[in-house]
Amino acid sequence: MRVVEGYLSTQGRVGFASREVGRLVDTSEYILNTALYYALGFAGGRYVDTEFRPTYIDDTDGVSEELYITPAAPVEQPDYSTAFYNARGDDYATINYSAEDDPQSGLNLPKFGSERRFSHGNEFRFYVLPKSSDANEIAERIPEYARLGKKRGKVRVGTRVVEAHRSSGEFTANHPFGVNDYDNTPMSNVVSKKMRPMPIILQAKYEDDYLSIPREDRPNAKLPADLTFLGRKR
Repeated sequence: MRVVEGYLSTQGRVGFASREVGRLVDTSEYILNTALYYALGFAGGRYVDTEFRPTYIDDTDGVSEELYITPAAPVEQPDYSTAFYNARGDDYATINYSAEDDPQSGLNLPKFGSERRFSHGNEFRFYVLPKSSDANEIAERIPEYARLGKKRGKVRVGTRVVEAHRSSGEFTANHPFGVNDYDNTPMSNVVSKKMRPMPIILQAKYEDDYLSIPREDRPNAKLPADLTFLGRKR
């Protein structure tokens, strides 16, 4: 079975609001597949959101049966840069009051805090597992550049098609996937990470069909063979 091995290389600062501690906005070392489906062009949301609720299931209704995209894991320990700000808010939309109705009229209330984001040159690896599509066709659809994060940071995307081997039995998954993307219950050795909007499994022992994907720089990646994006929620 052929799968797509993909790489993301940050071209400047890229950040997510993975964790907020006081006035610090922190970026986790993993990039969720909830972001990758959109960034790589396999899903598209509404330009104007008036309902303020996630639409991941609706946006990936067709593509979830065509392929599965894993979260991206760092190839090496990522480098970060921290920026401090003390300025007016950067909200996407603000309410413009008349001078006499402004509740903050006459007040000097700037927003301040710090943001920790990926710096330039970090590399992350993800996989696209075909279901009803061919791996080569999927690789051709993936753009060379994409935008990620709250500030739409730029990343360069590289892909290659590799031959994976499907087997059955006990295995230890060692590349992240979404908690809601797999139905089977782990046997032991579970390492998970709470992230927003979806927690991920970093490591766990299962007994089921699995894929073994060769990697040049470390032991083979092992993943459940039947992953579906938000499969438990559909």
